[in-house]
Amino acid sequence: MSHLRATVLIRADGPLIRLTGEIDRQSVGQLESALTQPGAARGATTTRVDLAGLSFCGSSGLRAFLVADERARSRGDALVLTNVPPAVARLFALTGADRRLTVEPGDAG
Repeated sequence: MSHLRATVLIRADGPLIRLTGEIDRQSVGQLESALTQPGAARGATTTRVDLAGLSFCGSSGLRAFLVADERARSRGDALVLTNVPPAVARLFALTGADRRLTVEPGDAG
């Protein structure tokens, strides 16, 4: 059984979602819920997602990030992924998602 913890912090510069654990088909619903919480879903210019604590991201997680990115762009907002672990960065590169998603190195705050 996979475990994912998504903590949403509402900050002055927009929501920060901190992820810990694994994103797979069993846990992706938690990610989707976090990405659509009121503070993360509207009224924010930029939603940051800190992936430093992520140990695995499967195709269902990748899809959730792409859908959330498209949703944010359609509102004129941005989804920014930070502290992306090497294995997840490799998934993004292999699938071409790195050309679509906004990834920033360093501390999300």
